[in-house]
Amino acid sequence: MAKNMLNMLKKNIGKYQKKQDLELRVQPRANKIRTSSKQITALLRRNNIKQAKELFVEITRDWRSINKAANDSHDLLNLSCYKEAAEEYVEALAYWSFLASVDLSIPEFVRVDTEEVISGICDFTGELVRRAITEASAENIDKIITYKKITEDIVEELTKIRLGKKMRSKYDDAERNLKKLENVIYDIKMKMIRNRSEGGAGE
Repeated sequence: MAKNMLNMLKKNIGKYQKKQDLELRVQPRANKIRTSSKQITALLRRNNIKQAKELFVEITRDWRSINKAANDSHDLLNLSCYKEAAEEYVEALAYWSFLASVDLSIPEFVRVDTEEVISGICDFTGELVRRAITEASAENIDKIITYKKITEDIVEELTKIRLGKKMRSKYDDAERNLKKLENVIYDIKMKMIRNRSEGGAGE
């Protein structure tokens, strides 16, 4: 029995060591992807779609490099550094696809788990809030209503599934973002009413 226990320990130590070695190989590249994805999001806030696209091309090389380093290891998707990079990447990709008016598509060579896809799309709603606040005006109200509708659809889809702890937090964030967008629209409409009233009073 003791021999069996020792063999099991050795086997699992070997698996653990392989995972640690994988993390050492992947982490620098994953951190670079995470940082670059954040840079893309910052560029998109300024509508710099062209430069963001160029950075996506650079990230492509990093993803391929990670796949080569991982050598199809199933442990890759469980590494926290990789999961964080994937989530930031999906958020940036969702934002870019929205601004470029193209379908959201994750390249086949990018191995992303479902949680990171959901999380990234939820985080994207925060960028819609940021845009709405920056663009808040009567002239842009139709655009902001579009932002609200997109966020509304995302929140509605999330209500159809049972959510774990992290996903529940992401859902709550998206729901708060929806409320913020509703408030922005309400404030714009109230300002429009006041402006009309003041204009009528001056006639």
